[in-house]
Amino acid sequence: MMRSPLGTTCENMNHRRRDAPVSHCPECGGMVNADLPATQCDSSKHAVARRQGRTFCVTCGMRLITAR
Repeated sequence: MMRSPLGTTCENMNHRRRDAPVSHCPECGGMVNADLPATQCDSSKHAVARRQGRTFCVTCGMRLITAR
């Protein structure tokens, strides 16, 4: 298991992949593939990711859903 930036363990499989298809983990926001080219995020992309149930943006790592 991988430690997330929040200090908890993350079980997302992207942490174990050498060629993860996303830059950041959708569950903890940690970097999983720094080799991907940077792309621009905006509020509309973040809104789509929120509707898909992601806690963090897989492109920039920003927290999308606040903890309750």
